[in-house]
Parts: sequence; C-alpha cells; structure tokens
Amino acid sequence: MRSLWTYITNRNYSLGLTGRTVYVYDKYGNELKKFKDLPYAYTAAFSPKGDIFVVKTTEGRIAVYSLEKLCLIKKFRFSKVDASQDDNFCFSPDGEKFFNIERHNDTCKTALSVYNTKDFSLEKILFTDDEKTVLKIIEYDSYSDEYFLLGFLRDNNGIAHNFFITKLINDSLSEMRFISETLYWFYKEYSDLKMHGFTRKAKEWSELNKNDLNGIESKNYSLSKLWNEHKS
Repeated sequence: MRSLWTYITNRNYSLGLTGRTVYVYDKYGNELKKFKDLPYAYTAAFSPKGDIFVVKTTEGRIAVYSLEKLCLIKKFRFSKVDASQDDNFCFSPDGEKFFNIERHNDTCKTALSVYNTKDFSLEKILFTDDEKTVLKIIEYDSYSDEYFLLGFLRDNNGIAHNFFITKLINDSLSEMRFISETLYWFYKEYSDLKMHGFTRKAKEWSELNKNDLNGIESKNYSLSKLWNEHKS
C-alpha cells in the first residue's frame, strides 16, 4: 500500500495523494489515472457536482482536474508566498464557487479568495487589508446553510491573542465567538486530519495525542457545532 498523505472518496471515485503524485481510483479501488503536475500537493477536494476535483499545494498553486475526462483542466499559482499555503478550502454546496484561504503578502497574513468554478477565474479577495485576523479553516454546514471559519486575532505585537469561531455572512466575519487556545488547536488539527481523509500518515504527523486520535474518524467535530456550543 502506498504511503498516502491524503485519501478521500465521493460516490464514484477516490483520490490518493503522496505529495508528488495524485492517484485517481474508481469506486472499486482500481487505479484509473495518475498525475504529476504539482510538487508539494497534499490536499484535494471533490466538487459537490462530482465533475471535477481540485488539488492544492503548500507552495501556492492549484490544479483543477476533470473526473469525466480524467485530465488536467487548469493549473495556476494563486500566491508567490511559498511553503506556507496549508490553510484549507471548500466548495459552495452547488459547486459553483471555490473558497480558498491564501497567504499573499507574507506567511503571517491571510485572505479568503473566491473563484468561479466555470473557469476558476478570481471573483474577489476578502480580508486582504486585515493584518490582525488570521484564518485557518473554512467549512460549509449543510444543515444551517452557512459557512464557518476558525482562526485567531493577533495583538499589537503580532502574537496570537484571541482564538475564534465565526460565520461568513455577506463577505464579512459575523457573530464571532471566542474560544480557548486548546479548543482552537484541537479543531484545527481535527479539520486538517479530515481534509486528509484520516490517513495513517496524516495521523502520524498530527499534533493530537494518541488518546484524541482513537476513533477520531467516527467523530463529528464540525465548526458549526463548535460555534453553537459557544453561542452567547
């Protein structure tokens, strides 16, 4: 068995990522195709439509692939800031938008970019002028039909100060709830593992302790749940 950083599935396909190679499998586990278009490619996501998938690298590049034709559709660099682009991303529920947390100016500052998935043209970039807010996780919740974000605020010395869970409403961070640093790191690590498909390799590199990892793939630590638990 290959040593995979990521292994995720949808109804008809599975994706396996080693960091340099992306493997596409059918639902029976047969290898259909492999791609070597990007180095440092550790995370991926299927579109809800089931027609494409996206691969993201830690060096600020994205590749878009067709599942129907099993070919590369588009490859582009979203940032020249290298080696720190490990924040997560998600599709809108209709598959028409792609949300990606990006670092543009330096490794410490984040923004949220929104792409149109028809051609992956950039529609807008949010929070680029906000030097104190750092975003890490974005997640869509189908039950509430809302987007939630996990992150923290820096103080005047640039130190992580207040950790939060918040909603994205009308391109703004709304109804922010502050949480403990311990909870932030747990949900951040859980979300990273979930993005990787809870692979053995991802677990080996996780900062969670062994007790937290026991059966973690069967748990539901969603950002919506975290927000509701800290609702005032």
